[in-house]
Amino acid sequence: MDVGLNSDQLSLRDAVRDILRAECPPDAARQVMDDSGTDPERWRSLWKAVVGLGWTELAAGTGDYGPVELAVVLEECGAALAPIPLLSSVGLAAGALRGTGLDAALADIADGAVATLAVHAPGARLPGAPMVLRGGRLRGRAVAVPDLGRAELLVTLAESDDGVVVAVARCCDGVAQEAGESTDPAHPLAAADVDAEPLATAPVRLQSALATPLVAAAADLVGVAGAVLQRAVEHAKSRRQFGAPIGAFQGIKHALADNYVGLERARSLTYAAAARLSDPDTTPAGAWTAAALAKAAAGDAATGCARTAVQVHGALAQTWEHDIHLYVRHAWQCAALLGDSRALYHEVGRRFAEGAE
Repeated sequence: MDVGLNSDQLSLRDAVRDILRAECPPDAARQVMDDSGTDPERWRSLWKAVVGLGWTELAAGTGDYGPVELAVVLEECGAALAPIPLLSSVGLAAGALRGTGLDAALADIADGAVATLAVHAPGARLPGAPMVLRGGRLRGRAVAVPDLGRAELLVTLAESDDGVVVAVARCCDGVAQEAGESTDPAHPLAAADVDAEPLATAPVRLQSALATPLVAAAADLVGVAGAVLQRAVEHAKSRRQFGAPIGAFQGIKHALADNYVGLERARSLTYAAAARLSDPDTTPAGAWTAAALAKAAAGDAATGCARTAVQVHGALAQTWEHDIHLYVRHAWQCAALLGDSRALYHEVGRRFAEGAE
């Protein structure tokens, strides 16, 4: 399988990168954080610009913009630490709705409605169906829901008499929110207690519903890993000790080389998984396995690169004014989203041992 980007996808990547460089410097994430005391509503102006540029139309996944293009855009947003709910809306919520026939909800997200995905039951390390659908009523509790306080639509998975369904509910109708501590306050997490009549439901296979969200989260993490590794390399080349760049020292250059290997592995797995999502010959189990491996590798790459960047920068990285801690925050939080690396690897191994694809 060819996982390289074609000329159109490269042009899309460059255009998104240029826009984010101009409109969304890393300081934008700092401004959105509640404890900065500057501008917690900064994300709204950025979101309006993103909607105007048509990036939310990736939610539909039709025409020339499929899973690979979605991964391209989300990777650049991760690299820029864009404090907007694009991942939660277009990657997670819309990703779970793809192929379900719930076109009205997808159209709303494509038009700019902020949405999020609630699939973590309390105490669960892996995503699943935290809700129950009985008598036309959706009930249950989900934790670690990203951007819930900003969302208009809640997408979730629920157990019903007919199996697992994907359900869409309005956040203002029967959805109680409980704010929680977020490692990355630019993308606040919250718990959702739901007792609502859903706007729409559709039967779905759990693996199919989670494959695209896993790839989307992986793409965001690959962007974080690439950006923070680049900053660490630049600092290692410019910072001098004992008359030489610190990057010449074995302990630093070997760590950065290991980070690069991890990054490229994660990037290859992510784009291979994205390509498989649009391949009609891919089974739901095969798509989920590819997506889970990509997310696990990307989580390891992002947290590993962020950890090394802190070590390379030394005390400088510990300051509020420096950008490295922003990448550390985002890497930690997104790496745990939809299952941490260890839990995902364990689940893939368990399925393989049981003879599943």
